[in-house]
Amino acid sequence: RRSLLKYIRANRRLIKGTKRDENMYLEQVCEHMSAKKLLVWHRKSLINVRHPPLAIHAWIDHGTQLDVDLIQPKFSWQETQRKREHSKSVLSNCKYHSVDLLDICKVIPLDRVNVDRHDYPFVRRSCSFLIQACDLEMVFEARNDVEKDYFVEGLKMVVARLGTQIIMGDGRVLEEFFSPMSSAVPGGFPSIV
Repeated sequence: RRSLLKYIRANRRLIKGTKRDENMYLEQVCEHMSAKKLLVWHRKSLINVRHPPLAIHAWIDHGTQLDVDLIQPKFSWQETQRKREHSKSVLSNCKYHSVDLLDICKVIPLDRVNVDRHDYPFVRRSCSFLIQACDLEMVFEARNDVEKDYFVEGLKMVVARLGTQIIMGDGRVLEEFFSPMSSAVPGGFPSIV
């Protein structure tokens, strides 16, 4: 009992949840919301088809607030362009994939899950993680286990904060997770003379 009291006294600031802790947490969420990571996407192999791993860029898209609708924030990824495919075109022909943040059920390091090698034959378990959404299962691989842990904890933090703010009815959710200029049109109002 004395050790518990000692712990509480030593960590009183963390238990109370000071404004400084809230700001640090918010900074971490913002850092993860604005980061773009290079990962490897391992697609599930089918009976006779083995998909090679793909290098991808992954990021979190802010949601959009339209007049009466909200488009949810998403975890998004896109294949990286190979050097020989670079062109001077502004538009990319690489496929874009995404899953709504609120659809994500689990983000688990792959070394804690039993995954069949027939489904993901090329995955390095120590550097990979699994994202389970309502109807999807995706496996991604980071460069090393430190980056994997950083990405897993960050994605969990972002999803948890979004869900908590929505459940609590916190109005800051619009500032943090939705693009502030999403409904603005470039240019100004025409002047009527």
